[in-house]
Amino acid sequence: MDASTLVLITVVALTVWLASFVYLKHPSRWANRSFSIFSLAVAGWTAGTWAANYFAQAQIGLVLGRVAFAMGILMAYALLIFFHVFPASSTFPRPVLIRVVGVLAAVLTLISLTTPWVLTALTTENGTLRVKYGPLYPLFAVYILGCVGYTFSIILHKIRLARGVERLQLNYLFAGLIVPGVLATVTNLLI
Repeated sequence: MDASTLVLITVVALTVWLASFVYLKHPSRWANRSFSIFSLAVAGWTAGTWAANYFAQAQIGLVLGRVAFAMGILMAYALLIFFHVFPASSTFPRPVLIRVVGVLAAVLTLISLTTPWVLTALTTENGTLRVKYGPLYPLFAVYILGCVGYTFSIILHKIRLARGVERLQLNYLFAGLIVPGVLATVTNLLI
């Protein structure tokens, strides 16, 4: 096993451990639930992306690529929920927009898992992964950018209103999740 695979397995395992740890701390709180779902989706996306690349020439590579897309959809929605409920809310957010985005996430997940409309094919050419996107890939990209943008606006609004320790927590959360999230979005969708 090469070093990059070992690092990947370690990162996925630590991410799953983090999801479990946070969830088990307060399983009834939506902040813990949504963060755990986000972390599991990150682990699934990471493993799926690697596996799709590794098995790109086989049919299983395409299936794993579609799973990675589904995990990306779930990741964006769970992050949106998390920022809505963090730090204090223990109930699911009520805004209609959250529910509409949730329905869109469910539909996009089903489409990306079961059809070629988001991801059509994976191949390798001279050792480089080549991805052929389907006609709904732009909808996927808009969904991800929309979730990240809305999440960004939520956290900035909460930081502006918060004081003391809560503000400090939100600032750390912003730096720890949003900045890498935006970089991941830019590098995976726009470049």
